[in-house]
Amino acid sequence: MVTVFPLASGSSGNSFYLSAGEGQGGLLIDAGISARRIVTALGGRGIDPHSVRALLVTHDHIDHIKGVRVLAKQLGFPIYGSEETLESLSHVVEQGTRLIPIGAGLELASFGVTPFATQHDAVGSLGFRLEAGERTIGFATDLGTVTETVWQHLLGSDLVVLESNYDEQTLMACQRYPYPLKRRISSEYGHLSNREAAETLARLALRGTARFVLAHLSRESNTPELALETARERLSREELWEERDYRLTAARRDEPSEPIRF
Repeated sequence: MVTVFPLASGSSGNSFYLSAGEGQGGLLIDAGISARRIVTALGGRGIDPHSVRALLVTHDHIDHIKGVRVLAKQLGFPIYGSEETLESLSHVVEQGTRLIPIGAGLELASFGVTPFATQHDAVGSLGFRLEAGERTIGFATDLGTVTETVWQHLLGSDLVVLESNYDEQTLMACQRYPYPLKRRISSEYGHLSNREAAETLARLALRGTARFVLAHLSRESNTPELALETARERLSREELWEERDYRLTAARRDEPSEPIRF
């Protein structure tokens, strides 16, 4: 049984734990919250942090690498990412930390891991396709648009973790964000809006994906209610109904969400 456990997902920090089954160990995708919070969240669900076999890093923004140095020192696992991301991390982690460029055909903790490029304002930004037996997970956060490369790697997944960062009207009305930041967020190298995420979910659901996790919701320009409502409305236009045709959750920003097992 595959487990997907969101430890935190938002603009202030991101980390996910995945396991391919009991006794297989697990993987972390990103460590953008403190090592203490990650260890505590895993322990709270009866998961031994030392069973983590590796950390996959999507890119080098602080909300994805904040806890990397301490966590890698404590648990001793290798870190995988693009060459550009690892070059950045080499100035952060302790000497002797294993930094391994990720490539196709990798197997970690009983997952086959395939990286793919995402379009974001971080050099070498990645998403991941993970396969364990007959189960496939597509993981794509921090992307300004769903490129053909992203689409092809998400297609056919049983579960997709997809960014749904901002509501367009809420972003434009946000007084805390200067206009250049709003432009950066909404650009093709920024983040994915609720509308864009919902459109992608509908296309995937029509092709068989039945489980979705909305991720990386902004505190300032989104709410879980807005993100979920936008996705459900778009799916309903295809006559796809929750619990009958799909399951949908929004990962919590600042605390662990319920693990998904399937």
